[in-house]
Amino acid sequence: MLRRRFNRTCLSPHDLDICERVFNQVCADEQLDPLVPDTEILAVMVVAIFRNAHTSERELLEAVRSRRQKVAGTAH
Repeated sequence: MLRRRFNRTCLSPHDLDICERVFNQVCADEQLDPLVPDTEILAVMVVAIFRNAHTSERELLEAVRSRRQKVAGTAH
């Protein structure tokens, strides 16, 4: 049980690499500056979705894009 909890709260260097690549790809797709504070929300979203079992890079990217589209759709 402790191991499972630890794995869900801590990210390995490999996990961080996946999250970073997805974050950078979404920033590039949406022409966002990854260094501005507003993109922190995106970074939090990427990690949260990753922790909810989207551990392949492709799945994670698709899930983040989908979530971003839903958020943008409800903002209008």
